Amino acid sequence: MDPFERSLSERTLQYLVAIATYGGMRQAALGLNVNVSTISRQVALAERELRLSLVTRRGRKMELTEAGQMAVDYFRDCERHARRFRAQLDEYRSLRRGQVTIAAGEGITTSLVSVVLRPFLERYPDIVVELRTGSLPQLISMIREDVVDICVSIGASNDPTLNARMFQSEPLCAIFPVGHPMSSRKSVKMEELENERLVFMPAEFGLQAHVDAILADIGRTWVPAFRCDRFSTAAAIAAQNLAIAFMTRGAAQERIAAGQVKAVPVDHPIARTFDRYVITRAGRRLGPAANYLLREIVRLMSTV
Repeated sequence: MDPFERSLSERTLQYLVAIATYGGMRQAALGLNVNVSTISRQVALAERELRLSLVTRRGRKMELTEAGQMAVDYFRDCERHARRFRAQLDEYRSLRRGQVTIAAGEGITTSLVSVVLRPFLERYPDIVVELRTGSLPQLISMIREDVVDICVSIGASNDPTLNARMFQSEPLCAIFPVGHPMSSRKSVKMEELENERLVFMPAEFGLQAHVDAILADIGRTWVPAFRCDRFSTAAAIAAQNLAIAFMTRGAAQERIAAGQVKAVPVDHPIARTFDRYVITRAGRRLGPAANYLLREIVRLMSTV
């Protein structure tokens, strides 16, 4: 222990505060309900170790020296900081303070915001939420490197340093413009789209990996009419009857609700494994706000 910390223990500092408050050791002893000899001995011991006078007598009154007053000021500053720290901890525990950073695939951000973040922020408006999007490798990299607290993704990595929990399973769909002959079907086989204009995503997107796996399984290699890196753009292209896009019903929900497109499930086993996961880095301890949001994502979005 540092000599300073040993000499000016919390109890010694409390005695000095009492001497300053009551104007003497005897009065301080009465105020604290301790023996005056206890206070005298403790102060004298601190003075010997510090080689400084902490108290002095002026007539019949005991006062603090300049060094003693500095010690009292130090104690009061520590107490003030401790009270502030305890208050901040209480704010974190009660979700009145904090920040959460979430990485999510663009195809799920609309549902994430409306189903989870909106009610969360209505209840806890002082929490700052940062939302990031990217391709599947980018999302996994962000959670692995602690750039974000939580990752919401369509694919689960086999990385043992990550904890992945599936919370939603939604089929991959073909997104048709309203009025397309196949838009009213209950399902569609990928082979039936061979002569259609198509929208593909970049190869690193998890969705495109599913599309490519289906094409490989049926022995097809198609060149798309469009490539884009935004689900909103792909849905807009489909809505304009320029091409057929691929995504989940949830990712195209805004266009579906507007009556511009229809989502038809792709009839293939791979299309039925389009699962969504919430991922955290193994061993990372989340703050109260992030921990609460993690549970809410699983609870609320598993029913969507």
